[in-house]
Amino acid sequence: MKLTYLGTAAAEGFPAIFCNCKYCREARALGGKNIRTRSQSLVNDDLLIDFPADTYHHFLENGIEGDKIKYLIVTHSHSDHLYPRDLFNRHGCYAHDMRAPVLEVFCNAASAERIGGGMGNVNIHIIKAFDVVVFGPYKVTALPARHAAGTEALNYIIESEGKTILYAHDTGYFLDETFDYIEKNHFRFDFVSLDCTNVDLPISDTGSHMGFPNIGRVLEKLASFGAVDERTVKCVNHFSHNGNPLHDHICERAAEYGYLASYDGYQIEF
Repeated sequence: MKLTYLGTAAAEGFPAIFCNCKYCREARALGGKNIRTRSQSLVNDDLLIDFPADTYHHFLENGIEGDKIKYLIVTHSHSDHLYPRDLFNRHGCYAHDMRAPVLEVFCNAASAERIGGGMGNVNIHIIKAFDVVVFGPYKVTALPARHAAGTEALNYIIESEGKTILYAHDTGYFLDETFDYIEKNHFRFDFVSLDCTNVDLPISDTGSHMGFPNIGRVLEKLASFGAVDERTVKCVNHFSHNGNPLHDHICERAAEYGYLASYDGYQIEF
């Protein structure tokens, strides 16, 4: 299985669109891997995770042929993860000769409401926490995320080709029912991607995002019942400009914990 990080920033991007802090000034000067767009990933070549306004840019930068993508799973309805207006361009005179005639979208009710209807080439499937859906070569389990009240945000377990991914953004420290479900169903993850919005800035385990200390506690709990082990590849992602996500800094901090650090365009095969 292959995962490509298309965008690795929090909602404001990095450098943040209107910010003049020292981190954002340095990112603008350095460019390259220090430029981070809004959160999105691609599994293999046909399953998108989230659909921000930066999707078009992501496709151009990474040579992605959007008409070939068959599936989209959405974490939640916040605009940095879901920009539904561009889905309108997947029909009629805007999209000819598509190789995947229909895009199957799996999301919660709030996201479905934002997307709306009237698009014949987009099928919306409403899912909720702990639902399991099977499509194409994928088995996907939705998990409840600890995020902003009312969003009913979802994290995902993605199984395919004998491999299992845990993709957990946006979320704080996992809910008890999430840990219980993973343990009860005897999941073992080959790859985990975890929210690191705060980087080193302190945030409570009851908060809606995480930093390195919170991630460490999540992984310790998962390891206690065998969901992660020394073979599990661990990667941090989804960074706010407030935490100083300059690429070299993030790599150094992640290496101290034995993690990988994502950047826009980073591709991992496992």
